[in-house]
Amino acid sequence: MKFLSVILLAVLMSGCASSSDEQASNDGLICKREKPTGSNIPTRVCRTPEQIAAMEKESKEGIRGIQRNSTNTVRMN
Repeated sequence: MKFLSVILLAVLMSGCASSSDEQASNDGLICKREKPTGSNIPTRVCRTPEQIAAMEKESKEGIRGIQRNSTNTVRMN
């Protein structure tokens, strides 16, 4: 029983040591683990640096558009 628990502990620790959130592959893709909306189970997503930059630019433009078009909806009479 003691031997089995030592093996189980070793397997669990090796699994934790080998996982990383972000990893660059040889073909220029950057892979990271992301949690999709509505789930706690992370999935591996790989993108090129150009795709990442385009997504960041699109997000910033979207936020600016929301801020630019927002109006004060509370009126004091």
